[in-house]
Amino acid sequence: MSLHTTQKLKLHHPETFQFDSIPDSHAWLDLHEHPSVESIGPDTIPVIDLNDPKLMEKIGEEWGVFIISNHGIEPEVLNRLCSQMHRLFALPEEVKLKVAKAEGTDAGYGGGAISHLFSKFSWSEGFSIVGSPVDHAQKLWPDNYSSFCEVIEEYNKATKSLGCRLIHAILLSLGFSEEELYQIPIGGSSKIKTVMNLNSYPACSNPDQVLGFPPHTDSACVTIVYQNGSGLQVLRRKDDIAPTRWVIVPAVPNTFVVNIGDLMHVLSNGRFHNVVHRVTISKTNRLSCAYFIGPQDDVKLRPLSELAGWEQSPLYRPVTWPGLLKIRSKLNDRALQAIKIDSSSRGEGARETE
Repeated sequence: MSLHTTQKLKLHHPETFQFDSIPDSHAWLDLHEHPSVESIGPDTIPVIDLNDPKLMEKIGEEWGVFIISNHGIEPEVLNRLCSQMHRLFALPEEVKLKVAKAEGTDAGYGGGAISHLFSKFSWSEGFSIVGSPVDHAQKLWPDNYSSFCEVIEEYNKATKSLGCRLIHAILLSLGFSEEELYQIPIGGSSKIKTVMNLNSYPACSNPDQVLGFPPHTDSACVTIVYQNGSGLQVLRRKDDIAPTRWVIVPAVPNTFVVNIGDLMHVLSNGRFHNVVHRVTISKTNRLSCAYFIGPQDDVKLRPLSELAGWEQSPLYRPVTWPGLLKIRSKLNDRALQAIKIDSSSRGEGARETE
């Protein structure tokens, strides 16, 4: 890990957040460009009961975000996860830096993959888990790491199963049959890859000047978000109801938020829209866990237009998850535009993206 990386990580640690006033490095000047509104009336974010017999009809394509209840994960599992997250982020800074993300890797302590694209720092800490957390946990708690690993494995197993169930429901809502699901690159649990991000958002005395994470979309197919308090907001574009606004995602007990990501946008040929979202800060500490689900690294996802028999031609070139991340690392929110097929060349075969 380079000295520059270490210095940047230190700027993210809560101990450095004890300011009399917000420093310029963390002050977001365009924070209130669009108003924030409650999730009520026409801006109500859908709450979907996964046991509803009409589930396929209720997984909508407009919002790009919904809340799920009756998901099958017991509250005790979430309580254990929160307890271990508190334990993790309470560690001294020098201990957490032992597992700082190395150059070119996704796992470990540090900021988001696209943090470098923004001119300001986020008011947050993060810890990413890809595969087993054992190696990092042993460095954090040499004599007592097993409880952390057990809880992470418990949560990973339950949430991966939930994620497969969600993806199946989305694909069925697009018109595929149960038999056709397994022809799709993410149609089975053995075909998906998961990444877990544990996040801490320290309290701030001036929360209206900072962000836990700036506006972005997720690269994955879907993201399952657990939050123990309200802070997530999703962007709703100007429409007949109101100008562009940020809709506050309520923290409903024993539910998860589901964000549609870039790869599901590609797979569905834009029928399921990726959702722009951000994380706001309050005067109290908050935790969240974002569970990203996508294809294995070597799998190229392409619009399912031909397989589904849609009349609409494919809008995007095939792309792998690492390939999309590479594009996003340079272009951020313009990544999908970069892999969009020019209208004049549709039907002539699309050049593939790594």
